[in-house]
Amino acid sequence: MLKQDIVGTWELKKVVGYPFNQQPLPPGNGRIIVLEKNGLFERKQHDTVTFRGSYSLRTKKDCHERNSDIIFVTTESSSGDYQYIQILDGELLLSTPNCYQDGATAVFRRLK
Repeated sequence: MLKQDIVGTWELKKVVGYPFNQQPLPPGNGRIIVLEKNGLFERKQHDTVTFRGSYSLRTKKDCHERNSDIIFVTTESSSGDYQYIQILDGELLLSTPNCYQDGATAVFRRLK
C-alpha cells in the first residue's frame, strides 16, 4: 500500500531537526524528487535531473520506537544510507533513524 501512495512527484516543503528547523520553502522552489511505480527514482533541481537511479522499500526496526519501520533506500548512496519513509497528512516524510543524534526529517508536498 505505501509503495502506491508514494508514487508521484514531490517538492521539498521543509526540513525539521537539528540544526535545520527551516521555515517552509515556498511552492515552486524546484527541489523535487520523483518516485515511479517501477522503482525508478529521480532528484531534480527545477527541470534539471541531478540524480537518476532506483529505490526500494524494506522494513527495519529503529533503535527507538517509531510509527513506521519502513525504510527508503536508493542507489544514490553507496554507503548503505537509508531513511525511514511515511505518508502523514498527505505529505511525504523522509527521516533519519532515531538513533542519529543530529537527525532530521525532510517533508515533501505532492505535486503530481
